[in-house]
Amino acid sequence: MLKKLSFRFSAAAIGSLFFIELVMILFINGMNYFTTLNQTDETLSLIVENGGRLPDMKDFFFDSQLPASRDPRFSDNRADREFRYTMRYFSAVTDGRGTIYAVNTGNIVTVSQDMAILFSEDVFSREDFRGFYNGMDFRCQVKTYSDGSRLAVFCDFSTAAQNFQSVFKISATISLGLLAVFSVLIVLLSKRVVKPVIENQEKQARFITDAGHELKTPLAIIRANTEVIEMTSGESEWTRSTINQTDRLNDLLQRMLMLAKSSESSSFSFAELDLTALARKLADDFETYCTAENKPLEADIAEGMTVNGDAKMLDMLLSTLLENAVKYGKAESPIGLSLKESGKHLTLAVTNLCSDPPQGDTRLLFDRFYRGDSSRTRETGGSGIGLSIAKMITEAHKGKIACEVEGERVTFMVRLPKEHKKQETSHIAK
Repeated sequence: MLKKLSFRFSAAAIGSLFFIELVMILFINGMNYFTTLNQTDETLSLIVENGGRLPDMKDFFFDSQLPASRDPRFSDNRADREFRYTMRYFSAVTDGRGTIYAVNTGNIVTVSQDMAILFSEDVFSREDFRGFYNGMDFRCQVKTYSDGSRLAVFCDFSTAAQNFQSVFKISATISLGLLAVFSVLIVLLSKRVVKPVIENQEKQARFITDAGHELKTPLAIIRANTEVIEMTSGESEWTRSTINQTDRLNDLLQRMLMLAKSSESSSFSFAELDLTALARKLADDFETYCTAENKPLEADIAEGMTVNGDAKMLDMLLSTLLENAVKYGKAESPIGLSLKESGKHLTLAVTNLCSDPPQGDTRLLFDRFYRGDSSRTRETGGSGIGLSIAKMITEAHKGKIACEVEGERVTFMVRLPKEHKKQETSHIAK
């Protein structure tokens, strides 16, 4: 149990750390990308507005009515202003007939005049284009004037793209290194972290087991003494109530001891099991009980349903669900038992009508000692443990159990895998 819980703790901690680092990498690199892209687009728009050339700072300073530091086309940030003059770009202009008559490659050395014309003809063949060109090598914008002439400006983006890749590789490498270091620390410390929790759980289970065994003797004596009183003084409502409550406590103790043992290391013996035969046997056993309660049992059990499981535990699972249906079923209403194949699973369902069906989150029904209606539970003798045992048995068989409520119809449905990993025993650790 220590090893299993330690593994789960380590997996959860490492998974959470990986998620946090992933979000940080995406956030940092995303901010870097969009900041640089925004700066490039601002510079690109400025060149387009100036007819294909980057305006001189002095011209803006003397020609504009506002100082350059306050002009909306310039940021107050010095780094942003310097960024504009580190950009490499080229431009081309066409006349109204679409003929390129001017090309400016004076601000870039990696693009020749012929390459600039070739790139420009390609983007001029499209509508007003704005975006990346030739992968992420260039950021391009095309502007059409009222006389039909067009301007295309290409800003070199290859250096920025390489910087993005470098920053991403560095941040990813650092993050993976930190993840590896912290993963080792988490694995080494996980057993020390979860050990107190396991020890506390084991102490609780041991206390329940010891207390249960200690209570068995007094309860047996109380029942025996009450029966002696009935033989000597006659039966009364008080002696009968004492015996009934003693039997109820004995049943509760048995269920509590079973849960306590399953929490420690109860072993389930798995083998190939004919679930069809088991279901039919239980249907026959419960038929008389259901008829006596005026709640006829209607069984629909498919042939050839086999599962790899523990016969004793599955018998207890189905008995618990049928007993629950008889206790809480509506008077003079049938109880349904079905077993069928559903995809890769076998579906076992017990259905009954209930005048006061469970409300709210039906998953709470499988919690220990949960009772949706205390007064009704006292009437039927329920302890709130039966369904939690059913859930424990289902999960031990790698299955799922659920309660579905439709009007007055209540269905407890168990889904078991048709193919279960073969093993001699399976240790249940809650």
